[in-house]
Amino acid sequence: MHAKTLLWDFDQTLAYRNGMWSQTVLELLLSYGYSAFTLETVRPYLATGFPWHQPETSHAAFFRGVPWWDAMTRHFIEMLRNMGVAPADAETIAKEIRPRYLDISRWQLYPDVLPCLARSKQEGYTSIIVSNHVPELQELADQLGLSPYLSQVFSSAQVGYEKPNPHIFQTALAAAGEGSPAVMVGDQYAADVQGALACGIPAIWIRRENTQAYPYYCSDLEQFFTVLYRLEADRFSVIPK
Repeated sequence: MHAKTLLWDFDQTLAYRNGMWSQTVLELLLSYGYSAFTLETVRPYLATGFPWHQPETSHAAFFRGVPWWDAMTRHFIEMLRNMGVAPADAETIAKEIRPRYLDISRWQLYPDVLPCLARSKQEGYTSIIVSNHVPELQELADQLGLSPYLSQVFSSAQVGYEKPNPHIFQTALAAAGEGSPAVMVGDQYAADVQGALACGIPAIWIRRENTQAYPYYCSDLEQFFTVLYRLEADRFSVIPK
């Protein structure tokens, strides 16, 4: 028996946006004349304030009933003011972060993604995205051409919990169906690997440097099936013929 479902992370696993949130904020700051800022000076301000920085907390508690982007825009306004941006500019820039971040022209797939997903589908695996992300993750997946290879997309913004919180993994497993063995694939060791393992889900760690000497690791998806088959042989019982 092999795994039937592959749970995929999104950012830095399937797709990437250069600079992510820091680049988004920096571009807007520069466009409004705040030329002293650099990525290095912007990044520390984005190290807190997102729900994935508190994965033990549900979104219901974190956002207290305020819609995702409304709450984050308030956070961005406060953050920009703390950076020394004029109050009027802070409010304007904060409201422009959403469309700038979601601009599909700034997103790219890794070149090994579509061939890997196509082979996964051909070999009978169901692929589901499970990602700490914005409410529009489904739309991003659609625009990047991923949807033909996916069964479902679960963003933490919709589920209400962030990896490694077990709730988001349990939601994906329930969607996959009872008795459907699954493997998590992602680039974040704590969120994707440790989070999945804590829920009894085997995991493959990809793209990052393997600083943990983790046995099921591949630097890119060209090596993915070699690692997947080895994991399956190790972790799933073989049904005798």
